[in-house]
Amino acid sequence: MSHIFKNQKLVIVILLLIFALSRLITWFFGPVYFTEIIYSYMPFAHLWASGVVPYLEQWYEYPPATIPLFYIPHLIDSLTHGTILHLNYAVSYRLQMLIIDSSLFGLIMIVLKRRQASGLLFIAPLVYYILATAKAHDFIYDTMDLSFAAAMTLGLTAPELFKGSRAIFISWFGFALSVALKLMNGPLGIVYAIQERKKWKKFLIVGSVAVLAVWAVPLVIYRSSLSVMFVYHQIRGLQADSTGAVIVRIIDKFTHSEKVIEVYKNYEMSGFLSTEMLKFLAVFFPISILLFVLYASYIVFNAKQSKQQYLRISFTIGYLLLMMLVGKVLSRPFMLWLIPLIAVLPFSSWKKQMKFLVISLSAVSVQLTLIPHFEIWVFDSGLLVGITRSILFATLFYWWWQELRVQISS
Repeated sequence: MSHIFKNQKLVIVILLLIFALSRLITWFFGPVYFTEIIYSYMPFAHLWASGVVPYLEQWYEYPPATIPLFYIPHLIDSLTHGTILHLNYAVSYRLQMLIIDSSLFGLIMIVLKRRQASGLLFIAPLVYYILATAKAHDFIYDTMDLSFAAAMTLGLTAPELFKGSRAIFISWFGFALSVALKLMNGPLGIVYAIQERKKWKKFLIVGSVAVLAVWAVPLVIYRSSLSVMFVYHQIRGLQADSTGAVIVRIIDKFTHSEKVIEVYKNYEMSGFLSTEMLKFLAVFFPISILLFVLYASYIVFNAKQSKQQYLRISFTIGYLLLMMLVGKVLSRPFMLWLIPLIAVLPFSSWKKQMKFLVISLSAVSVQLTLIPHFEIWVFDSGLLVGITRSILFATLFYWWWQELRVQISS
């Protein structure tokens, strides 16, 4: 076995074969009951094809980079219609996500090779990515979240793969694209900008070009109408899977004051406790994000140059974990955000890496496993899953914090 580990070319071939097999399984075992492709994305594309302009004539909830993501499959469907190679919208969209998934796996492998990782430090992250994404087989190609994760990963790893202006451009292009897909990671731009302060002239020019390459056209076409995105988030309720909702559901077992309602295929909590939790999170969430960004900015400002790349990836992971712990919105596809970032997070030893990967894979598995209904005392299986998931995420955040402190002090 040790002989196989030492032969990296053989290891790469085996990993590629395992990845290919897992993607075949993923392709043929997609969602059974519900898919965002048919419910949301395809109707959007058909609406735009009819001449309706998003934002200006339509209350469109997603950021602007999702427009080509959702519209390209419609073009493929139209261009191949009536031919022997016809690819309908759903197949075209899933094929698009398969390409992103395969490219992301290749990117992770290239990054690990560039670091000259060997043995388990090379194998474990790739196996983790394969297993974690395969666990999400019923929606990984049927949502847009993997594209957001891929854009973030590209931006974060660019400094390891390129040099000079090219590294700055690709890094900030990836960041701008990820923000234009999901918005969530926008505040981290402050932290990344502080890391570029020693080459600020080049950063201002090249970074601005990269950001404008993504955002210039949407800003010119849609202008202030883009603010519709924020309105949609503002009116969203307390999603049943969020940590805040889990706390409310525990208390509700004794108060019986809450109920779960369906809003646009999302399950939200409704009732007195849920309203109070939303008020609390409306204050606690932005304060938590602000304090995190301030702390991260302070650390990267004072850190050695040799630590900056680790901190760039690490603080992004910590930020996403914090959002999942204190946000009012949490759904199964959010798990996809963390998977590639954890796979490229540098570790000082394989033991620390394995501990982090195992607990992360456990959290992903708990969130993504459909468990039959049962009850233990007053708690049903759905609530027990929510409690377990919240504990695992809190544990993961704590271990992230511990490893960060070790890296900073070394």
